[in-house]
Amino acid sequence: MKCLLVMPRWSEHGSLLPPSGRPYLDLTLECLGIGPVSVMEVDADEPFDPADVPDKYKIILVQDHGRGSRLRRSLLSNLGLSLGLGGDESDRLKVLGARTLTDRQGQATGFALERRGRMVAYFSHSVWTARTSLVKMLRNFTGMEGGGGSRRNRETVCWMVEGAGEALELGEHLVSDTFSLCKVRNLPNGDAGLLIPPIMGEEFKNRVRERLGSRIHALAPRPVEEILGERLLKTGLKVTTAESCTAGLIAARLTAVPGSSAYLGQGVVAYANEAKERLLKVDPSLLAACGAVSPEVALAMARGAIQESGADLAVAVTGIAGPDGATPEKPVGTVYLVVRDRHGQTLEHRGFYLGNRERVRWQASQTALHLLRRMVTAQGQEKS
Repeated sequence: MKCLLVMPRWSEHGSLLPPSGRPYLDLTLECLGIGPVSVMEVDADEPFDPADVPDKYKIILVQDHGRGSRLRRSLLSNLGLSLGLGGDESDRLKVLGARTLTDRQGQATGFALERRGRMVAYFSHSVWTARTSLVKMLRNFTGMEGGGGSRRNRETVCWMVEGAGEALELGEHLVSDTFSLCKVRNLPNGDAGLLIPPIMGEEFKNRVRERLGSRIHALAPRPVEEILGERLLKTGLKVTTAESCTAGLIAARLTAVPGSSAYLGQGVVAYANEAKERLLKVDPSLLAACGAVSPEVALAMARGAIQESGADLAVAVTGIAGPDGATPEKPVGTVYLVVRDRHGQTLEHRGFYLGNRERVRWQASQTALHLLRRMVTAQGQEKS
């Protein structure tokens, strides 16, 4: 069953956490037997009619980017629908003759209906924030919700696995004639989605859990930013960042999640050595002796970030994103990362990331978020 994602042109360009939630949306739909997902970009000021979409697409997801757009008005008109008591406000969307889609806070954010053997869903801003109600609607549409929910056992499950610079090769972890039935979807951020078909029982899943351990960070497709944000809110811990080669990308990803001001107060981009000395109090002699790209400097950056911010946790990163700056001992893609708490407990990682400059930076930021996730999880367990 094929799906078409319709969105205003350039609405997701450069987004750190795209409103559609891709590639996590793709994984979620694949678990339901839906895919692949095709994308159509349209002009938000031009009308859109689902009837013009080829019949091969049985699911049409329309993602808007604001209130009262012509895209929504034309969709309502072409589907023969009208707004109800909720009025014309996108955050109070109520459409007569369609099912309301809500976000995790229960706020109406879209609507969906079945028409002529296909499902059409509209989202005022973000597909991903309404994923729970969307999945329920899709289960009804595909028949997965029938029989008191028992047919869900036919669904594939997707576990998110931390990469840390290494692509997931399941054969290296499980020697089994049946592991080939699973699929691995390696993501651009270095993580992977492990798709486990319903034929694989709990014994197999337990072996996967045993082998992969804490690399499994979610039992459903979800960005690590969301997972980390929830844990930081739950523990009440404050975090700060000290970034060199990622140049603020870690802080940007942390703040891509709504409500992040509760746990991130400040971050430092210390790209040059002088900035590391002035903003993070890194000793010049340490920089001269070890080099800016070293575990010692990463640790000093994290220590300085804690002292300057008063946060509970600091993540620091320094590395060589390329294409120049490499040495025989430290090739392009070498990145040192440290997470440190105010009591001196640390987690360290030396990454070797492949790809161009942006890919190295993106994967390094992913590892940084995972190190924070591990530290927050450990501290949460200590408190409980």
